[in-house]
Formats: sequence, structure tokens, C-alpha cells
Amino acid sequence: MADIMKHVGSYGDRPCVVVFREVPNEPENCLIVESNALPDNKHDDLMNVVSSLEGQEANDISQVLARRQFSDGANMLNDLHFSKKLQKVATDMVFLTPVPNQRISLSEVNVEINKLDTGSNPPLNTEIDSTSLATPNPVEPEADISVAEGLLVQAELMEQDAKGMLAEAESKKAEAFTLDPSLKPTKKSKK
Repeated sequence: MADIMKHVGSYGDRPCVVVFREVPNEPENCLIVESNALPDNKHDDLMNVVSSLEGQEANDISQVLARRQFSDGANMLNDLHFSKKLQKVATDMVFLTPVPNQRISLSEVNVEINKLDTGSNPPLNTEIDSTSLATPNPVEPEADISVAEGLLVQAELMEQDAKGMLAEAESKKAEAFTLDPSLKPTKKSKK
């Protein structure tokens, strides 16, 4: 039997990696990368991470990509985002392909995973406990946690963007001062 591969699927007839199963506050959408649209070296790097033990053990490959780098040193998740390779598409248009001849709708998978995450699967026994009817179940904080994690990832990406922009600004200043040293600020002498 073929090995099961998480996070891979197809969008139409194009192979893809599902980076975010759901967009925060938009459960009908997901973020994917069409793997064949990447340059060969980045495609290979991405697929190596997805198929790695770390990638296959992760529930969300985005968390792994946020920690890993392409062979050129670029952070994978940042690079995919800024090169506009992440696409927001409807979950019902994406089919997971855990094994080559099997297709499962991502929207159906999300429904089942959300049932498990929120504990909304019906109980296996049919006895009704009258005390459980009197007290409502508390709201599970897991939904807030996943939104919070998404916000944290976004914040980290923004911080990395800001650091990159500051580094680029310093580089531009240094280049300008090299081209015209008279532009370089001078220190005022103290009296």
C-alpha cells in the first residue's frame, strides 16, 4: 500500500500543497500553493519539507514552513507569501490526495476536523444524562487559539517584513553614501 501523504492535493487538475486549511474567519476558503508553479529548486525544497517527518506530523504545514528555509536562505512561508504563490481558493475546489488514487474534498475534511476539535461528534452511547442538559457546555477556547495563532503568524511575518525593509533602507543609504560621500551626515564637533 502507498504511504499516506498529508497536506498535498489538487486544485482543478493542478497539484498543490494546502498551506492553511482554512483562512481565519473565512472557513470556506483556504490558502494553497500550486507546487508546479514554483521554480524546480523551490518545488523540491517545499516537497522535501512536506514529506519530512516534521511536515507529516504537523496538523498545519504552515507552522513548519514558518520555521524552515528554502535552499537560498529565504523563509519558506514569507517567500511564498511575498512572491504571491499563496492563493486563496474555496475549500470545495481543493481535493486532498493522501494516496495517488484517492481524492477527498478539503471542505469535507475540514468539517470532520472541526467536529473533532470542538467535540461536537455525537456520543457513542444513547443514554441521555439529564444533568448535562441542565448545564450548557462551556465554549471551547480552541477556536480562539487557532485564530490567535494565525494572528501571531501574521504579526511575525509583518515583523520580518519590517526588519527586511529596514535592512534594505540601510543598504540603499550605504550605496548612496558610496556614490556621493557628501550626502553622508557629519557629526558636529563639541565645543
